[in-house]
Amino acid sequence: MHKLRLNEKQRRLRTVLVFLTRITALSLPLYLILWANPSFDFLRYAVRDNSVLLAGAAGVSADVDGFDLKLNTVDGPVTINIAADCTGWKSAVAYMALVLAVPGISNKKRLVGLVGIPILYLVNVARISFLMWAVVNMGFGYFRIFHEFLWKLGLSLAVLAVWYLWLSKIAGRVRVEKFISY
Repeated sequence: MHKLRLNEKQRRLRTVLVFLTRITALSLPLYLILWANPSFDFLRYAVRDNSVLLAGAAGVSADVDGFDLKLNTVDGPVTINIAADCTGWKSAVAYMALVLAVPGISNKKRLVGLVGIPILYLVNVARISFLMWAVVNMGFGYFRIFHEFLWKLGLSLAVLAVWYLWLSKIAGRVRVEKFISY
């Protein structure tokens, strides 16, 4: 077996290339899921129920009708629908792709990375509960600001933060030597 001799900078660049190649390949399941267009009803029910429970703890009451949350706001009654995209499934898939894409990590440490999925679920439930609270107390005009801008960015940052915590605290040092010999 011939061993490729690379300097430190080349090893780091190769590690980045391996990571980018893996993350690109691991994005394919996301597109397959999008193509299949599943309803995620079981997850929608869970997110709906947990969001209503958490918002209720903050003093927000909501009438539930299927996946619709009926809220009495300062502007009058409003209905918010918990769609499949509200479940945070894309965040979970992106997070797992990040965990799986890092080269030189043992499968045991990758398995521990699964802990990040329930953490992201809780962040997502908190996101929806906060949106309910904001709409009830501030008016529906704030929904778009919080939902479309602040929380989409916030959920993306949460994915990166949970991944970074896993990477720095659990995964440890990446062993690139496995990937530079052929």
